[in-house]
Amino acid sequence: MLRALAAGFVVLTLTAPVAAEEPAITPETDKVMWCASAFFWLASSADDAGDASEAELYDGWATELIERGTALLDADGFDLARIQEIIGEYDQLVLEELAGEQARYDVAACPELVAE
Repeated sequence: MLRALAAGFVVLTLTAPVAAEEPAITPETDKVMWCASAFFWLASSADDAGDASEAELYDGWATELIERGTALLDADGFDLARIQEIIGEYDQLVLEELAGEQARYDVAACPELVAE
């Protein structure tokens, strides 16, 4: 009886669908996505302060980097739904890092990623 149960477990284990492992986000993509989100928040902050030209500048940079990051994630095998989730995750993460003054990247270095 024990052997039958064990054999049944092995058959179930071997025939159960295996979830595909999600690709890893590369360091390059991480920085692009992080800076895109930082520019998103800087644009919002500049807009709130009434500085339309600065808001437009940051918004343009955020858009450019989000497009690049999306292309990098797509090339690495992420589907569109997961890419949208990743964008939201970065937005939340960056907001928390900037608010806690523990940003993993220097925002002042982010403009070098624009139009590389």
